[in-house]
Amino acid sequence: MTFSEIFKKEYYDLFITPSKPNPIRDRSKSFLKVFEELEKKEEKDFLIVETGCMRSPSGQFSFGDDGSSTYMWDKFVNYYDGKVLSVDIDPVSVSNCDNVTSDKTQVFCSDSVRFLWDIPAEIKIDFLYLDSFDFEPEEPFPSQIHHMKELCAVLKNIHSDSIIVVDDNLNEEQFADINKISKGGKAGFIKDFMSNVDAELLFDAYQIGWKLNSKPEFSWDIK
Repeated sequence: MTFSEIFKKEYYDLFITPSKPNPIRDRSKSFLKVFEELEKKEEKDFLIVETGCMRSPSGQFSFGDDGSSTYMWDKFVNYYDGKVLSVDIDPVSVSNCDNVTSDKTQVFCSDSVRFLWDIPAEIKIDFLYLDSFDFEPEEPFPSQIHHMKELCAVLKNIHSDSIIVVDDNLNEEQFADINKISKGGKAGFIKDFMSNVDAELLFDAYQIGWKLNSKPEFSWDIK
């Protein structure tokens, strides 16, 4: 049995069951797609990097609300092998996250842009999950700019089959009435970048995800 099959059986429905009266933030399909894509890798030794760790202030998992993402990445690398690196600027969230994850997950209290910038270039990331700066539809640019800065800081660590996912993309019918400049949620600027580099779009709903194109448009034989 694969981890994606376990996720579908044990967790899928939890991610579409929010606490009342919160809206449905459907991460089930996108999480499942990420796990299925990662499982295509021949060597099951993964590096997952996340900005914005899971929040559990009440000590409870919030699968249908904030997503309990770090917990799920930790489950995945424990089923196979690998490491999870998560960074958050809130020490309370970092402490709570530490309490529910294994020693395969390291959670750092730091500014996410600086943290990503400091990762040595030789370390390559299989799955990058960007979710560190809360998105406000009435004032979208601070979050959108921050996540674009994260991507700039970490591009040196991306390989040709890396998966990149941004949370709170808001491309669902229930968010149809948000203003035009808020379309794309946290990924507003990153979407333009991914289009420019011809990245493969994996999904575009509440979350958005890509796999980078491993075939360059030009041949770079510089003398």
